Amino acid sequence: MVSAPHGGGFETYNKNILDQLFKDSLSNQYYIFTNKKYLNSSNKNIHFIYISNFFSKTITRLLWMQFIFPFYLIFKRFEIIFSPMNIMPILLKFFSIKKVLVVHSNLPWLFPNDVPGNVIKLFFQRFLTNISINIADKVIVDSKTANIELNTLFENIEHKTYTIYLGVKKPNLNLLESKNLLHVSNIDILNDDYLLTISSSVSYHCILELITAYELFCRDKGNAKIPNYIILSKNLDKEYFKKINKKINKSIYSSSIILIEDIDSHIIPLLYKNAIMYIFSSYCEVFGLTNLEAMFYETPVITANKSALPEICGDAALYFDPFNPIDINDKINKVISNDKIREQMIRNGKNRVKKFDWYKTYHETINIILN
Repeated sequence: MVSAPHGGGFETYNKNILDQLFKDSLSNQYYIFTNKKYLNSSNKNIHFIYISNFFSKTITRLLWMQFIFPFYLIFKRFEIIFSPMNIMPILLKFFSIKKVLVVHSNLPWLFPNDVPGNVIKLFFQRFLTNISINIADKVIVDSKTANIELNTLFENIEHKTYTIYLGVKKPNLNLLESKNLLHVSNIDILNDDYLLTISSSVSYHCILELITAYELFCRDKGNAKIPNYIILSKNLDKEYFKKINKKINKSIYSSSIILIEDIDSHIIPLLYKNAIMYIFSSYCEVFGLTNLEAMFYETPVITANKSALPEICGDAALYFDPFNPIDINDKINKVISNDKIREQMIRNGKNRVKKFDWYKTYHETINIILN
């Protein structure tokens, strides 16, 4: 579980799976390879092997996984390897270790031009993932949509591909009482109105179109007071992030658009809870966890009508064309102007999130690993 320094979805998945593992009564021996020093467990059947942060960068991480890690597994005679990181050591193809892989993204095959980084990184990413999928004994994906996509891309893997939904974390809001966590930029998140997007800065998340939609929304409001727009976005694609900043700076509503690259993670639940609505856009998404997190905090969600998002959100969201700012603006206005629609979305959202639980995710995963 050596992961990239930016964390994101991989770290969310790994952390929640491990949280459930630590609570379980275990009869087998589990060895966790990680660069996260804060991880610990009192269970005598769980062992940590800490890897230097030197191996958290893309190139060094791949070298460690492909040329150091497999020999350790072979030498110590491990029976099963579980890799939640899209790839695994390809040298294990020649050994009888059972291999279980989790694939969290189909982007490199469906939209290769939208993968952050250069063509060399894309080549190795696809090359290693292709081999990893083919040599894996079992492959886990996050949605039925992702399962169908992967089976369209790869031949003869249907028999070993399993769908397991992710869960929704339920943090303790009492941890957020400190006053220094109540402001984002110049916004008082307890008292000021705002729309919210939490999305990495990659082109397939269509943040530029969301900003254009917000500008249309502001223009339609005329002289009326308009809510701010908070965009929490990790800078994963430097060029696209520059485009986002440039568009905001040129906007006549720039003072109302708050772009934040990083924030104290403890404040995120409060951001969800107090937002007027949550907006998420993507045309290549295998799950879309932040939509469910917003629903958990009783915040109406509007999201793209692409990929796995309708499967995951069901009747609890309003859907838009991610390439069409006019359509996005229309859905924003529907939620804000119609209390009945808003109330129904909140009710549907509360019911929807009940279907997704990390306890269930973990136990379904463990069952696949061990059987």
